[in-house]
Amino acid sequence: MTKKISLTTKMLVALLLGVIAGFALQRTPELNIMFFGDEVSLKGVFVDGILYFVGNLFLNAIWMVVIPLIFVSLVVGVTSVTDPKKVGRIGGKLAGIYLFSTFPAIGAAMLFGMVLNPAAGVTEESIAAFQVEPTIGTPPEIWDVLLGIVPRNPFAALSSGQTLQVIFIAIAIGLAIMAVGEAAKPVKELFVSLNEVVMKITEVVMKFAPYGVFALLARTFSILGIEAIMALFGFVGVVWLALAFHTVFIYGGALKLFVGKDPHTGKSINLGKLFKKASPALAFGFSSASSAATLPVTMRCARNLGFSREMSSITFPMGVTLNMDGTAIFQGVAAVFLANFLGIQLSPGDILTILITATLATLGAAGVPGAGMIMLSMVLVSVGIPIGAVAFIFGIDRIVDMPRTAINVFGDFIYGLIVGKQEGMIDWAQYNSDVDLAAQEA
Repeated sequence: MTKKISLTTKMLVALLLGVIAGFALQRTPELNIMFFGDEVSLKGVFVDGILYFVGNLFLNAIWMVVIPLIFVSLVVGVTSVTDPKKVGRIGGKLAGIYLFSTFPAIGAAMLFGMVLNPAAGVTEESIAAFQVEPTIGTPPEIWDVLLGIVPRNPFAALSSGQTLQVIFIAIAIGLAIMAVGEAAKPVKELFVSLNEVVMKITEVVMKFAPYGVFALLARTFSILGIEAIMALFGFVGVVWLALAFHTVFIYGGALKLFVGKDPHTGKSINLGKLFKKASPALAFGFSSASSAATLPVTMRCARNLGFSREMSSITFPMGVTLNMDGTAIFQGVAAVFLANFLGIQLSPGDILTILITATLATLGAAGVPGAGMIMLSMVLVSVGIPIGAVAFIFGIDRIVDMPRTAINVFGDFIYGLIVGKQEGMIDWAQYNSDVDLAAQEA
């Protein structure tokens, strides 16, 4: 009997092959062919035609289910918890962890940037070849972000994909269903049925995930200039180093301190084991650079890690918008890099301003590619760094966006495990099992 290849293996193989194919395409010489009487680039047809179509078709399919998944699963998760106070307690704990973990993440990242100083030796001429003029929207005011949590029009929030507002609406509806009681039972059952339908659609879409991952990464690395990477190698390296430090020491330390031992085996929680079981979500987060688009994969991995449906339905939709550790780390390194690059001396007050502004800026940041750049512009303005300085790192944003998204996703698992253990909502036998529970439930 042939052993079935797991989704984890398929995703990781697709990721590796995508990177290799992308760099290989960069080295492929241009070859023009005649197509219906017109001369076209064969590489262009493959990169901007086939790969672009396959990758974006898959992303469109994922985005099709993301907002319904957040909305419906969160309502079901809230109504599945019999005690309304428990919903508030879980949500409050998660929101608190998501917010306050961001502050030390930025602080450590800025320290890496100051000590290693990746701006040393970088000149405007060295990056002029790939410098582009980015289109950066006006960063929102903090108070506007907070006011925007409560939507004036809930239907507009759902149709436009405002995740923070969708979360608020879902929690409000879930709590209202619980408060009404028996009379709202048909509504509760409707959402349970809708959740099953959305999960079935998600299951079908996920069968094509490896092909989407390959296409997305192959195209990304085929157009990401080697010159750009080498010119800003120090900046990229410091961001990746700060992300690795946060993963090993902050996430690892949080597991040891707040989770401790696995109640099922009596052994200390293994960061490597958690990383392995979460790897499909991390691989997809890396390739798509979108924690929101990764949500269906994240929730599937969560079930295999022993998260109860209720815990999974509350934790991960909230994490999409509130947990931005990876983005915060990028902002910390980028702010120091650009200040040093432009010869701007950051005072202790400026450093504190960056810490506070970057922490608040991540609140409700969209879990989509490039959102970190919009939030970074807010941070730069707060300390007098010209917003146009973003252009110097815009060309290689994607190569630091991918790992920071994966770290955001991994953080959701870490913090969810901490709160889930405290609330008794983790099946530790499943956590230690190799059984694909998500596939069985589909």
